[in-house]
Formats: sequence, structure tokens, C-alpha cells
Amino acid sequence: MDRYKYAIFEALCDLAKKHDISIYKLLLKPDTPDVASPADNSVIMNPNFETQVTYNYRLAHELSHILYGDHEAQAVYQFSEYGKRGEELLAHRNAIRMLMSIEMPSNPFTFVSYYRVPAWLENDVMRIYNEFKVVE
Repeated sequence: MDRYKYAIFEALCDLAKKHDISIYKLLLKPDTPDVASPADNSVIMNPNFETQVTYNYRLAHELSHILYGDHEAQAVYQFSEYGKRGEELLAHRNAIRMLMSIEMPSNPFTFVSYYRVPAWLENDVMRIYNEFKVVE
């Protein structure tokens, strides 16, 4: 992991630690997604999970379920880059916010490319990027 990716990873781990969220890394089958369990305040990350989306984005997504999600809606969440409704969409949007708050990209397109965010989320990335730029 290069230094920049590791710095983002460390920031995500620090955020998890601040909120007493346990992160477990398990080497599972490639078709086994990452999981968030709000009831246990824990995340299970599978580095072998075959997806285009980067590990740091997936971790931010799973942390978002615990930090910002409806804990009554579901006991366990499995990562899906195609989850476009309800809690999954909310976790995608909050992951984008979380990552931009750690390191603001030079533009929304570099963010999408760097984290390999699914194309259907590009409008959300641009909107959130513009929200952050207004605050600056």
C-alpha cells in the first residue's frame, strides 16, 4: 500500500477507534463481500473481495453504516457497489463525504478515478465535492 493510501487508511482506522468500532480483516473467498454489523459495532473487511471499488472506499462505506445508518433497519450490511436504495445509497454518499473530509480531491473526477467509485455515483460525487468547495 503506497504512503498516500496508507494515510487514508490510517485516518479511517482512527475514526473507527474514536467511535469504538472494531475492524477485522479476514481473508475470505473472492465472492464474500465486506460486512458491517451495527449491533456489534464492527466491520469485517475481506481484502480478497473481487470488486472494482478500492479497499479504502469500501471501508469508509462500511464505517458509514455504523456511524450514520439506521441501526434498526438491518442487523448486517454487505457491501454492494450496485446498492442504489435506502441504507446502501446513504452509506455510499456518507463514504464519499467521509473520504473528502479526510483529503479533499483536486476535482471530483480524480476522486471517482482514485477510489474507483461506481459510475452511477458520479453525480453524488460532484454534488458533495461542490458542497465541500462552498464551505472552504
